[in-house]
Amino acid sequence: MGSGAQALHSSAMDARQAADSRRWYHALELAPGVVTDGWFDLRGDVHHYGLPDDMSGMRALDVGTWDGFWAFEMERRGADVVALDLDDERELDWPPRRRPPEHLMSDEPRGAGFAIAHELRGSKVERVVRSIYHATPDELGTFDLVFCGSVLIHLRDQLLALERIRDLVKPGGLFVSAEEYDRRGALLPWASSRYLADRDSAVVFWMPTLRTWRAMHWTAGFDTTTVRSRFMMAAGKGDERFTVRHAVLHSRRDG
Repeated sequence: MGSGAQALHSSAMDARQAADSRRWYHALELAPGVVTDGWFDLRGDVHHYGLPDDMSGMRALDVGTWDGFWAFEMERRGADVVALDLDDERELDWPPRRRPPEHLMSDEPRGAGFAIAHELRGSKVERVVRSIYHATPDELGTFDLVFCGSVLIHLRDQLLALERIRDLVKPGGLFVSAEEYDRRGALLPWASSRYLADRDSAVVFWMPTLRTWRAMHWTAGFDTTTVRSRFMMAAGKGDERFTVRHAVLHSRRDG
Protein backbone atom coordinates (compact mmCIF):
# COMPACT_ATOMS: atom_id res chain seq x y z
CA MET A 1 0.00 0.00 0.00
CA GLY A 2 1.50 3.33 -1.08
CA SER A 3 1.74 6.36 1.19
CA GLY A 4 -1.30 8.02 -0.41
CA ALA A 5 -3.43 4.91 -0.02
CA GLN A 6 -2.22 4.48 3.55
CA ALA A 7 -3.22 8.06 4.37
CA LEU A 8 -6.70 7.52 2.90
CA HIS A 9 -7.08 4.26 4.82
CA SER A 10 -5.97 5.93 8.05
CA SER A 11 -8.39 8.81 7.46
CA ALA A 12 -11.28 6.41 6.85
CA MET A 13 -10.42 4.47 10.01
CA ASP A 14 -10.33 7.70 12.04
CA ALA A 15 -13.71 8.70 10.61
CA ARG A 16 -15.22 5.29 11.36
CA GLN A 17 -13.94 5.42 14.92
CA ALA A 18 -15.34 8.94 15.34
CA ALA A 19 -18.69 7.91 13.89
CA ASP A 20 -18.97 5.07 16.39
CA SER A 21 -17.73 7.10 19.36
CA ARG A 22 -20.95 8.91 20.28
CA ARG A 23 -24.65 9.41 19.70
CA TRP A 24 -25.46 11.64 16.75
CA TYR A 25 -28.45 13.84 16.05
CA HIS A 26 -27.75 14.01 12.30
CA ALA A 27 -26.65 11.35 9.87
CA LEU A 28 -23.47 12.90 8.47
CA GLU A 29 -20.88 11.67 6.00
CA LEU A 30 -17.58 12.13 7.84
CA ALA A 31 -15.53 10.57 5.03
CA PRO A 32 -16.42 8.78 1.79
CA GLY A 33 -18.61 5.83 2.79
CA VAL A 34 -18.50 6.65 6.52
CA VAL A 35 -21.87 7.92 7.78
CA THR A 36 -22.90 8.56 11.37
CA ASP A 37 -25.89 6.70 12.77
CA GLY A 38 -27.94 9.84 13.36
CA TRP A 39 -31.44 10.12 14.76
CA PHE A 40 -32.37 12.27 11.74
CA ASP A 41 -31.16 11.16 8.31
CA LEU A 42 -32.08 14.11 6.11
CA ARG A 43 -30.07 13.15 3.06
CA GLY A 44 -33.12 11.90 1.19
CA ASP A 45 -35.17 15.00 2.06
CA VAL A 46 -32.79 17.72 0.85
CA HIS A 47 -34.68 18.22 -2.42
CA HIS A 48 -37.78 19.35 -0.51
CA TYR A 49 -36.04 22.45 0.85
CA GLY A 50 -35.31 24.26 -2.42
CA LEU A 51 -31.77 25.38 -1.62
CA PRO A 52 -29.92 26.87 -4.60
CA ASP A 53 -27.80 24.23 -6.31
CA ASP A 54 -24.92 26.68 -6.60
CA MET A 55 -24.41 28.90 -3.56
CA SER A 56 -21.00 30.21 -4.61
CA GLY A 57 -20.49 33.79 -3.43
CA MET A 58 -23.40 33.55 -0.99
CA ARG A 59 -23.17 34.08 2.75
CA ALA A 60 -25.45 31.69 4.65
CA LEU A 61 -26.54 31.17 8.25
CA ASP A 62 -27.71 27.87 9.76
CA VAL A 63 -29.82 28.49 12.87
CA GLY A 64 -29.72 25.68 15.44
CA THR A 65 -27.08 23.68 13.61
CA TRP A 66 -26.56 20.86 16.18
CA ASP A 67 -24.27 18.34 14.39
CA GLY A 68 -24.16 20.62 11.35
CA PHE A 69 -25.93 18.76 8.55
CA TRP A 70 -27.36 21.87 6.87
CA ALA A 71 -24.30 24.01 7.50
CA PHE A 72 -22.09 21.44 5.77
CA GLU A 73 -24.63 20.97 2.97
CA MET A 74 -24.67 24.70 2.20
CA GLU A 75 -20.88 24.78 2.37
CA ARG A 76 -20.78 21.86 -0.10
CA ARG A 77 -22.85 24.01 -2.46
CA GLY A 78 -20.26 26.79 -2.26
CA ALA A 79 -21.57 29.12 0.46
CA ASP A 80 -19.58 30.88 3.17
CA VAL A 81 -21.45 29.54 6.20
CA VAL A 82 -21.97 30.60 9.81
CA ALA A 83 -23.59 28.02 12.11
CA LEU A 84 -25.48 29.16 15.19
CA ASP A 85 -26.25 27.10 18.29
CA LEU A 86 -25.90 26.83 22.06
CA ASP A 87 -23.37 24.60 23.81
CA ASP A 88 -25.11 24.24 27.17
CA GLU A 89 -28.54 22.59 27.09
CA ARG A 90 -29.38 24.41 30.32
CA GLU A 91 -29.79 27.51 28.15
CA LEU A 92 -32.46 25.93 25.96
CA ASP A 93 -36.13 26.83 26.32
CA TRP A 94 -37.55 24.34 28.81
CA PRO A 95 -41.05 24.54 30.25
CA PRO A 96 -40.91 23.91 34.01
CA ARG A 97 -42.54 20.47 33.83
CA ARG A 98 -40.17 19.34 31.06
CA ARG A 99 -36.89 20.63 32.46
CA PRO A 100 -34.68 17.65 33.38
CA PRO A 101 -33.14 17.65 36.87
CA GLU A 102 -29.75 19.31 36.97
CA HIS A 103 -27.92 16.02 37.51
CA LEU A 104 -29.46 14.59 34.32
CA MET A 105 -28.38 17.50 32.14
CA SER A 106 -25.59 16.51 29.76
CA ASP A 107 -22.16 17.96 30.48
CA GLU A 108 -21.06 17.36 26.88
CA PRO A 109 -21.28 20.51 24.75
CA ARG A 110 -23.97 20.31 22.07
CA GLY A 111 -21.26 21.26 19.61
CA ALA A 112 -19.12 18.15 20.23
CA GLY A 113 -20.41 16.28 17.20
CA PHE A 114 -20.12 19.39 15.04
CA ALA A 115 -16.46 19.79 16.05
CA ILE A 116 -15.66 16.19 15.08
CA ALA A 117 -17.41 16.50 11.71
CA HIS A 118 -15.87 19.91 11.10
CA GLU A 119 -12.35 18.54 11.51
CA LEU A 120 -12.83 15.31 9.56
CA ARG A 121 -14.55 17.09 6.67
CA GLY A 122 -11.93 19.84 6.56
CA SER A 123 -14.75 22.37 6.89
CA LYS A 124 -14.42 26.15 7.09
CA VAL A 125 -17.87 26.73 8.60
CA GLU A 126 -17.73 29.20 11.48
CA ARG A 127 -19.71 28.06 14.49
CA VAL A 128 -21.01 30.81 16.80
CA VAL A 129 -22.38 30.01 20.26
CA ARG A 130 -25.44 32.22 20.62
CA SER A 131 -29.20 32.00 21.01
CA ILE A 132 -31.19 33.20 18.03
CA TYR A 133 -32.91 35.55 20.49
CA HIS A 134 -29.61 37.43 20.85
CA ALA A 135 -28.32 37.17 17.28
CA THR A 136 -27.93 40.60 15.68
CA PRO A 137 -26.49 42.01 12.44
CA ASP A 138 -24.08 44.15 14.51
CA GLU A 139 -22.28 40.98 15.60
CA LEU A 140 -22.97 38.52 12.78
CA GLY A 141 -23.55 40.72 9.75
CA THR A 142 -26.31 39.90 7.29
CA PHE A 143 -26.84 36.91 5.02
CA ASP A 144 -28.02 36.09 1.53
CA LEU A 145 -29.77 33.01 2.92
CA VAL A 146 -30.79 32.08 6.45
CA PHE A 147 -31.80 28.48 7.08
CA CYS A 148 -33.81 27.30 10.10
CA GLY A 149 -35.01 23.70 10.17
CA SER A 150 -37.08 22.12 12.95
CA VAL A 151 -36.02 24.75 15.49
CA LEU A 152 -38.83 27.29 15.85
CA ILE A 153 -41.27 24.62 16.98
CA HIS A 154 -39.15 24.14 20.11
CA LEU A 155 -38.94 27.83 21.05
CA ARG A 156 -41.08 29.63 23.61
CA ASP A 157 -41.02 32.90 21.62
CA GLN A 158 -41.27 31.94 17.96
CA LEU A 159 -42.15 35.43 16.80
CA LEU A 160 -39.13 37.03 18.48
CA ALA A 161 -36.91 34.44 16.79
CA LEU A 162 -38.51 35.23 13.43
CA GLU A 163 -37.94 38.97 13.98
CA ARG A 164 -34.26 38.33 14.73
CA ILE A 165 -33.97 36.18 11.61
CA ARG A 166 -35.62 38.82 9.46
CA ASP A 167 -33.01 41.36 10.58
CA LEU A 168 -30.24 38.93 9.61
CA VAL A 169 -31.51 38.50 6.04
CA LYS A 170 -30.11 40.97 3.51
CA PRO A 171 -32.61 42.99 1.48
CA GLY A 172 -33.50 40.68 -1.38
CA GLY A 173 -32.28 37.67 0.61
CA LEU A 174 -34.07 34.41 1.34
CA PHE A 175 -35.20 32.75 4.56
CA VAL A 176 -35.76 28.98 4.30
CA SER A 177 -37.82 27.61 7.18
CA ALA A 178 -38.93 24.00 7.68
CA GLU A 179 -41.24 23.26 10.59
CA GLU A 180 -43.92 20.94 11.84
CA TYR A 181 -47.43 22.34 11.56
CA ASP A 182 -50.93 21.61 12.78
CA ARG A 183 -52.99 20.24 9.93
CA ARG A 184 -56.14 19.31 11.83
CA GLY A 185 -56.59 22.78 13.28
CA ALA A 186 -56.68 24.25 9.79
CA LEU A 187 -59.64 22.00 8.90
CA LEU A 188 -61.76 23.30 11.77
CA PRO A 189 -62.89 26.93 11.35
CA TRP A 190 -63.58 27.31 15.08
CA ALA A 191 -60.24 25.87 16.22
CA SER A 192 -57.38 28.01 17.43
CA SER A 193 -54.74 28.51 14.76
CA ARG A 194 -51.90 28.41 17.29
CA TYR A 195 -52.30 26.30 20.38
CA LEU A 196 -50.18 25.30 23.34
CA ALA A 197 -48.73 21.90 22.46
CA ASP A 198 -47.22 20.58 25.67
CA ARG A 199 -46.38 16.93 25.03
CA ASP A 200 -44.21 14.26 26.60
CA SER A 201 -42.23 13.22 23.52
CA ALA A 202 -40.49 16.56 22.88
CA VAL A 203 -40.31 20.18 24.01
CA VAL A 204 -42.92 21.88 21.86
CA PHE A 205 -44.55 25.12 22.99
CA TRP A 206 -46.75 26.22 20.11
CA MET A 207 -48.12 24.32 17.14
CA PRO A 208 -49.18 26.81 14.44
CA THR A 209 -51.20 25.88 11.40
CA LEU A 210 -49.52 26.48 8.06
CA ARG A 211 -51.60 29.64 7.57
CA THR A 212 -50.45 30.91 10.96
CA TRP A 213 -46.79 30.22 10.18
CA ARG A 214 -47.16 32.36 7.06
CA ALA A 215 -48.87 35.12 9.03
CA MET A 216 -46.09 35.04 11.63
CA HIS A 217 -43.45 35.46 8.90
CA TRP A 218 -45.34 38.51 7.63
CA THR A 219 -45.71 39.93 11.15
CA ALA A 220 -41.96 39.48 11.68
CA GLY A 221 -41.29 41.73 8.68
CA PHE A 222 -40.92 39.46 5.66
CA ASP A 223 -42.59 40.77 2.52
CA THR A 224 -43.47 37.56 0.68
CA THR A 225 -43.82 33.98 1.90
CA THR A 226 -44.54 30.92 -0.23
CA VAL A 227 -44.95 27.26 0.66
CA ARG A 228 -42.13 25.46 -1.15
CA SER A 229 -43.15 21.91 -0.22
CA ARG A 230 -44.82 19.63 2.30
CA PHE A 231 -43.47 16.22 3.24
CA MET A 232 -43.25 13.62 5.99
CA MET A 233 -39.87 13.73 7.71
CA ALA A 234 -38.68 10.35 9.00
CA ALA A 235 -36.73 10.07 12.24
CA GLY A 236 -35.62 7.55 14.81
CA LYS A 237 -34.34 4.02 14.46
CA GLY A 238 -35.77 0.54 14.56
CA ASP A 239 -38.90 0.25 16.67
CA GLU A 240 -38.62 3.95 17.58
CA ARG A 241 -38.93 5.14 13.99
CA PHE A 242 -41.62 7.76 13.33
CA THR A 243 -42.56 10.48 10.86
CA VAL A 244 -43.35 14.16 11.38
CA ARG A 245 -45.35 16.38 9.03
CA HIS A 246 -43.22 19.29 7.78
CA ALA A 247 -43.69 22.29 5.52
CA VAL A 248 -40.92 24.31 3.90
CA LEU A 249 -41.54 28.06 3.62
CA HIS A 250 -39.51 30.50 1.55
CA SER A 251 -39.71 34.09 2.77
CA ARG A 252 -38.08 37.16 1.26
CA ARG A 253 -37.22 40.57 2.59
CA ASP A 254 -37.54 43.33 0.01
CA GLY A 255 -35.85 46.12 1.92
